[in-house]
Amino acid sequence: MNKHIIKALKSAKPLVSIVTPVFNGKPYLEETIQSVIGQTYDNIEYIIIDGGSTDGSLEIIQKYEDKIDYWRSELDSGMYEAINKGLKMASGSILAYINSDDTYYLDTVKRVVEYFQRNSDAELIFSDCDFINERGEFLYTYCYPKFRWKFFISSNVSSIPQATTFWRSTIHKEVDYFDTIFKMCADFDFYAKVGRGHHIAHINRPLARFRVHNASLTALQGYRNIDEVKIIHERYINFSRMQQKILSCCIALQLKFLNLSLMAKKAFYWLRKKGGLYETHN
Repeated sequence: MNKHIIKALKSAKPLVSIVTPVFNGKPYLEETIQSVIGQTYDNIEYIIIDGGSTDGSLEIIQKYEDKIDYWRSELDSGMYEAINKGLKMASGSILAYINSDDTYYLDTVKRVVEYFQRNSDAELIFSDCDFINERGEFLYTYCYPKFRWKFFISSNVSSIPQATTFWRSTIHKEVDYFDTIFKMCADFDFYAKVGRGHHIAHINRPLARFRVHNASLTALQGYRNIDEVKIIHERYINFSRMQQKILSCCIALQLKFLNLSLMAKKAFYWLRKKGGLYETHN
């Protein structure tokens, strides 16, 4: 097909800009890149912002640079500064970022664009999320409730899985980018800002796979969450402490109810393991 015709067909579709922040992410970066450049949707702008990696990540980026629209490598203050850099140079009408250890399904972007086209009121969307291990093997699907702002902001954890989120770029005309005072919870803060005045929609079928491994930021710096969540609560909660506790309990129970089968499997596995240990020592 003629290059000009292909370009015209692409321009008729919404441009989706995806940013990947990375710092010494060599073990999983290639899988992440492949999951973006291999999408069935063909009007994607891909931006990678590296924080000065020294582990071989740059060689992987350079290997795919003909498929990447823009990349740079320079020191930064952390992941969220890198994300903001990428988002501010993005041209798409739909935006997202995916970390260098997570992956999309091959039809993720196509499904996202179709959802936004069918639902003009939706300004940010998220889905349930599949969890994978270090080897990329499926562990389980975790289900999340529909977004309700008071419940969301009352919780001690974000009930929106970041890897699955996509949003319209017009949001940034009213809502700032990610707040770089946070090292772990800028996503939680961003969704709180967006959800206060914009429609956030939930879809069931997972859009992404979140990787569980010992070198992840969540594993290494999870201790920061408690203090950062306190800051978010102070920023947004303008109702009584008692009401916040009730709403927090409600969403915690809802998450447990939505994932009853998963919890049962984990309990069964734990009991089996316990029983095995007991038999071994007796």
